Amino acid sequence: VSGASQEQAQPLLGPLYYIRRALQPFAEVSAPAAPDAAGAVRANLALNATVLMLADIGRLPDQTRERLQTWLETGGVLVRFAGPRLEQGGDDLLPVPLREGGRTLGGALSWSEPQAMAEFPEDSPFVGLELSPDVRIRRQVLADPVEMTPDVLVWARLADGTPLVTARRIGDGHLVLF
Repeated sequence: VSGASQEQAQPLLGPLYYIRRALQPFAEVSAPAAPDAAGAVRANLALNATVLMLADIGRLPDQTRERLQTWLETGGVLVRFAGPRLEQGGDDLLPVPLREGGRTLGGALSWSEPQAMAEFPEDSPFVGLELSPDVRIRRQVLADPVEMTPDVLVWARLADGTPLVTARRIGDGHLVLF
């Protein structure tokens, strides 16, 4: 599910393009046509989706957030991808609250050069994957370090230790933020 309208999104720049390309060889991907993100979430849940991916959706309407919370508690997996909309402020359906604004190369909370990724922790589902030395992070939505409680899992970090992929169990489900 994306917050961008299909008409405005250019294929290679659309938030769902790379998600579809990565998943279609391995999984059934459905993207019910709906005029808004709330309608698309409703339609996907009606199809008994086991995993739902939200590409850069900032604040979810209360009713949608409550539906997703119930779905997560019964075993759903919600994956959220950060972007400009989420950077402006998210809701409470995130593994950890976010700092408003972000961290950008040359910005206020910046690095002097792009950051590499650290090796994956032993408890990460990514452990064993090879990291390319060419991957560098130039922009990041920041998890609030004050809110990093023991129930927040960190599946990927930057070389400086900053969390990049976080997760949290909710009931029988998982909530993940890239």
